[in-house]
Amino acid sequence: MADQGSGKNCTGADIARMLIAGLIGAVIGASIGLLLAPKPGVELRSDIREKAGTAAEKTHVVQAKAKDLVEAAKHKIEKRRAAHAPEAAATPEPA
Repeated sequence: MADQGSGKNCTGADIARMLIAGLIGAVIGASIGLLLAPKPGVELRSDIREKAGTAAEKTHVVQAKAKDLVEAAKHKIEKRRAAHAPEAAATPEPA
């Protein structure tokens, strides 16, 4: 991933946190928009219930994608460690 200016790279967990934070922000923004809209109470509650259901579905999708990203990153790290392990064993340690 791109450098974020702090000298470290984004990990799968960082990406997952950003996606979840963005999703939470979108839900909060949509909820505030609904609450400020001039609608009768019954219609407003129905809209909020519908949006909450949609948000929950999207959250599960994002969670699954984030989990896949983290698992892929773990697998990639393990693969690189395994590839470098023989090199480290063959290199003599300095005395």
